[in-house]
Amino acid sequence: MVSVIIVTINRSNELREISLPSLLGQDIDDFEVIVWDASKDDLSLGVVRDMEPLFREKGVSLTFHRAPRRGSASQRNDAVRSARGRIVFFMDDDSEVSPDGIRGLSDCFGKYPYAMGAGLVVQEVVDGMNLSEPRSATEKLKDRFYRLARYKRTRKVHPSGTAKGLWAGPGPAEWLSGCSMAFRRQVFDDIRFNERMETFGPYASGEDIEFSHRVFLKYGEPLRIAEKGMLVHRPSPTQRFRMDESAVATRILNRYLIMKVASARAPVLGRSGFAWFMLKNALVLPLSLGFDPVVKGFKMAIEALLSCNEKNTCPKGES
Repeated sequence: MVSVIIVTINRSNELREISLPSLLGQDIDDFEVIVWDASKDDLSLGVVRDMEPLFREKGVSLTFHRAPRRGSASQRNDAVRSARGRIVFFMDDDSEVSPDGIRGLSDCFGKYPYAMGAGLVVQEVVDGMNLSEPRSATEKLKDRFYRLARYKRTRKVHPSGTAKGLWAGPGPAEWLSGCSMAFRRQVFDDIRFNERMETFGPYASGEDIEFSHRVFLKYGEPLRIAEKGMLVHRPSPTQRFRMDESAVATRILNRYLIMKVASARAPVLGRSGFAWFMLKNALVLPLSLGFDPVVKGFKMAIEALLSCNEKNTCPKGES
């Protein structure tokens, strides 16, 4: 069985209109759905209560849980304890799974018995525009060149922490997207999402890359993008966070935590790349945000990094 986990906060409309209807339309019924909600109101609870009879009629369990803690990493860590399936599939509340999506994941794990994680092909649609398709003349030219050269995009993580290949097709991968990532249940026996990435806000930006790449390195087997099924991510018009000093600090700290994992195979290259990332952001961010929030954000991040190294608590992901 597959346990589908949706961690959410204040997104009842997305649950009602996007994620839950797509799960109701799956062509199999060997799964359960767990909604782990950190909202202060009962709107998401109302959605689950309204839709639970429909899932019950399909033969699928839909349950609602009030999150004891708020944060995308901590909510995932808490929610997985309630999962009953041998496969745990995390998806976002604003993501739509194709009717063959869960079956595609199950088949993928069956075909690759040593793969510890798998995801679906992801498309991102904003206001009707598919961002996974080339749009500018440069992107179209690059895409044409890749096709002629028979170059296949893959999901890679550079030692500096840069993750590439979000729009990659089926095949091996080094990381999985948070809106569509599934793992074998035993992964969570000794690996957890890094809650340090929630230092400056509940949205732990990059925790999907950090966690899934850690799984990839630990088990020494490629993760997989399934050959069947896909997921359409439909981001809400409301941003998860606005770009201020806290967002700048999150950007720096969380990239550092990803680099700490990814640079295990090439420490010098990883740290050199991270230094360039810091310099580039110090030069570019003030142009759009102004000098003051960038300086404050860098100061907050550096203080957190120093504290992290002094206490030797990074990454805070293994129990």
